[in-house]
Amino acid sequence: MRPALALLLGVLPLAGGAGAGELLVGTAVSLREPMTKVARLYEAEHPATRVRVSLGASNILAVQIRAGAPLDVFVSADEELVDGLQADGLVAARFALVRNRLVVIEAGDAEFHLEGPEDLARPEVRYIAIPEYAVPVGRYAREWLRTRGLLERLRERIVPTEHARATLAAVDYGHADAAIVYATDARVARSAIVAFAVAEEEQPRIVYAAARVSSTPAAREFMAFLRGSTALRAFEAAGFAAPGPAVAEPGP
Repeated sequence: MRPALALLLGVLPLAGGAGAGELLVGTAVSLREPMTKVARLYEAEHPATRVRVSLGASNILAVQIRAGAPLDVFVSADEELVDGLQADGLVAARFALVRNRLVVIEAGDAEFHLEGPEDLARPEVRYIAIPEYAVPVGRYAREWLRTRGLLERLRERIVPTEHARATLAAVDYGHADAAIVYATDARVARSAIVAFAVAEEEQPRIVYAAARVSSTPAAREFMAFLRGSTALRAFEAAGFAAPGPAVAEPGP
């Protein structure tokens, strides 16, 4: 009952929908800072429209869309979630927005230092924060651990977290010794430090997808704004990278 109740409560704040002159954007919580900035930049160019940014785990936002939450635009940290929504006719248009990558963080005051993947199995590392598989960063992290042959070895040490920022907070506030997080989240850590980056050749494909859910003119305009240079500069300043021509898709 508890997870179901939490999900229901997550939908309720959206029940009122966006009013006239408002645009409701559901966004992966790992995009908190740049998306907030992009929303303000958009409002500066479109003073008649207020952009409301609703942050959460991408998988929960996708469930809310399926439950009828009136999001105009959805920015997901997982392309597969958007694929599913589009296949069911719940997404009108989409494109690849930005890329991210994984790093391993450790407590800033730890008496040990992690230098590589095998160090996660050291006895001093008692708790490793990773979201459940349904959460995009949780899937990326677990897939990487599996390719390294570490997932089963570390399973008893994994502390499940709600989403990307909760994973970061677990190490920041001393509830976990280490975590696997997005490189962009590590940039806003309070006390945690990057122990090492996942090797480039082992990085999972992490591409954020922007999807238009509604057909309002404001939703179309905001999608076009997301594809523009002003928004890209905001994302790049936060550590994200352009998706590249191979993953870009047409149409706002």
